[in-house]
This record gives sequence, structure tokens and C-alpha cells, in this order.
Amino acid sequence: MSDNVLQFRKRKKAKPNKRPQQNPSSPKALIGVLGVAMALAAVYTYFSLGGSPAQASAFARCGIIKRNCVIDGDTLYVGGEKVRVADIDTPEISEPKCASEKALGERATARFIELVNAGPFEMRAWEGRDEDQYGRKLRVLVRDGRSLGDILVSEGLARTWSGRREPWC
Repeated sequence: MSDNVLQFRKRKKAKPNKRPQQNPSSPKALIGVLGVAMALAAVYTYFSLGGSPAQASAFARCGIIKRNCVIDGDTLYVGGEKVRVADIDTPEISEPKCASEKALGERATARFIELVNAGPFEMRAWEGRDEDQYGRKLRVLVRDGRSLGDILVSEGLARTWSGRREPWC
């Protein structure tokens, strides 16, 4: 009969919550309210622009959240998807080979942020390949019939993609 006996344990008393109640006018509460307000404003802006991530003028340098942000002069996140600008190559900023490459890469990145925030753009597939070896989508960014990559090339901040990396130092 011992196989059919279930043992019950006495429940432990829940410990009282010792966190002090926060005053609603405290700085922490104010920061929380402001954070919620900013998030709601971002959502409103996103949907009022047609819901197209490429049209939302909210691109900045990538941080912790990688949704609509720029990594460097030829790589960005659009709607949470990593995209490599297929028609150009820009200097590296994460692992540059020399100081001049780093400096030019920073300038290219800053200019690229300006370009993607200047208005709506299309992302056109790269002929023959959808993704690169790192899983990034290969796309040409186009506004008013002109490649944003071509603009960077014309300003001396990028090279037209030749099919392989060339040194910048």
C-alpha cells in the first residue's frame, strides 16, 4: 500500500516583499514614463511611414538593439535583417589595417547614415546572389534611380565592388 501513498509537503510561507514602494514622482518613475513615451512615439512613426523599415528615418550606429541601424559604410540592419550593400566596398572600422583606413571608414559610416536617413530608398536584389558567405542579404540601395553606393564612391568614401576586397592602406 505504500506505493499508492502520495506525500504532501507543507507549503512554505511566502516571504513578504521588502522592496520599498517608490514614490511616483521619483526620478526612476519619470525615466520609466519617458521611456514608454519614446517607444510609443517610435512605433507611431514607424507605422505612419507606411511600415516600411527602409522608409523610417531612424537609422543610427548600431548598439545593443539591431533593428534599423548602420554597422559601417556598407552594412546595415533593416527591420532586424542584416544587409550588405552589394555594389560597393568601404574601409573597415572594426578591424582596420591602418589608421587611415579607420579614419576613412568612420567618414564613410557617418555619410552612409546621412544617406539612409535622407528619405525613402529601395533595396534591390543583387543579380545572381541573395546572400553573401556570412548570411547577409546582398542589396543595392536606390533612391530616385541612383545607388546610394554610387554616391559614396563619387565622394571618395567607397569603391565599386570588384568581386574581392582590396587593401585600403
